[in-house]
Amino acid sequence: MKISRLLVFLGIIALLAGVVACASGGKVQPIGSASGSATGTAMGFGGNVTVTITMEGGFITDVDIDARFETQAIAGTVISRAPTLIKENNSAQFDAVSGATITSTAIREAAQAAIDQIVDGN
Repeated sequence: MKISRLLVFLGIIALLAGVVACASGGKVQPIGSASGSATGTAMGFGGNVTVTITMEGGFITDVDIDARFETQAIAGTVISRAPTLIKENNSAQFDAVSGATITSTAIREAAQAAIDQIVDGN
């Protein structure tokens, strides 16, 4: 009985530590002082995926994704969610959406290419 209570207690402590770690890492850092707009392209599942990024003062302020060749029934979730995730993270990096891994990767690669162009231009 004591062992099971101890295991439950340790599990709760581990869970709380994970929540605290996630909450403390929420501050987004600027990408230098980069400003401007650029477009990157990467190969998706059905064809090219194009991402246009706009930055002001090192922060991503707008994300436009053109993924017209992707299967909307499969990739629609990542296409609609990625702009918000990219802006919130101020980064091209976000977790792939299950079932749309190739489209997720193409969006990340195209977004990173656009960010690199803006940063290199400043």
